[in-house]
Amino acid sequence: MLPLEQIRSLLMDGKPVLIFDSSSRENEVDMVFYAPKIDSHSITTLRKIAGGLICYSMPRKVGEAIGLKYMDELLRELGYGDLTGKVLGYGDPPNFSLWVNHKDVMTGIRDADRAKTIKELDKVVELVLDGQVKEAKSKFYSEFISPGHVPILLGRGLDVRRGHTELSLSLAELSGLRPSTVIAEMLDDSGALSKEDARKVAARIGTMLIDGSSIIEEWLARKQ
Repeated sequence: MLPLEQIRSLLMDGKPVLIFDSSSRENEVDMVFYAPKIDSHSITTLRKIAGGLICYSMPRKVGEAIGLKYMDELLRELGYGDLTGKVLGYGDPPNFSLWVNHKDVMTGIRDADRAKTIKELDKVVELVLDGQVKEAKSKFYSEFISPGHVPILLGRGLDVRRGHTELSLSLAELSGLRPSTVIAEMLDDSGALSKEDARKVAARIGTMLIDGSSIIEEWLARKQ
């Protein structure tokens, strides 16, 4: 059983948790922060300890409420169909939507800049989830610039896709938090950081490594 209270406490304290997806999928561990608690130090941690692409995750339905589409859809509409439709080795379609900066950042790439962009994206999600879709759309289109340095991922739900986007969003919801997360792959010099080495990192920074199968089991139990 997932220690949801402990997970919630870690996320609400602004600390990351680590999620392993599956040896039959990407066979990777992602570092995950709860977006409302993100700050410049969080981005530094993701950049220096995780090392992969730092992405902001929201549910697909929330993104669609403010008019977001998947990037592969947009590319097909623009005539780049030959570049879309291919699937990488792990077998799932990509969750990428737009890449954005908040209008008040300096260059967009600095740790404080990305933290600002993510915090403001989280406020958009909060508005949508509170039923204030008009206000959310107004905030998004008046305050954000694209292209930018923060890729938005639209989670498809665990019933469709079981990647880190969906696992992190579901974990937040299972913990009683809104589905709004920041994720990055954990890498080493040779590729993906092993599960064993990720467990050592978790112990060193005072957090936990969570197996994706445990999240899926809890999610399925809640559905029954």
